[in-house]
Amino acid sequence: MSPWIKSLTLAGALPFLVGCALKLGWVSLPGVDADTWLWGYAVVISAFMAGSHWGIALKSADLITLLASNAFALGVFAIALWLRTPLGLALLVMIFATQLLVDRRLLALALASNAYWRLRLKVTGIVCALLATYLLIAVSVP
Repeated sequence: MSPWIKSLTLAGALPFLVGCALKLGWVSLPGVDADTWLWGYAVVISAFMAGSHWGIALKSADLITLLASNAFALGVFAIALWLRTPLGLALLVMIFATQLLVDRRLLALALASNAYWRLRLKVTGIVCALLATYLLIAVSVP
């Protein structure tokens, strides 16, 4: 796997870390609060992953992945619109973890490589941990 792919994939988790720092008040960015930052980026990344699954499903005609990609995109969109609460954050963690299960399925179907699976496992673990941290901060800090 290309070092560029690894680097860009891991760098994609950094805005979740920035969200935690924003929520704690350690940093500030002009014109954006922590919740807007986190939810906006979470929607982008989840939709990006759903699009990745969609593309693989189109090539492989895997109906489960095709349906899952749509469900994830619509689910995270709905949560971001109507449930920007601690419960919504917990559901967001579940969506990212479940998207990882789709990647596991793709590995089992030989539609993804072992290197891709290991990278996704690592970065999804980081993202879910950062989202859980953000959730803990959100319920602890007004």
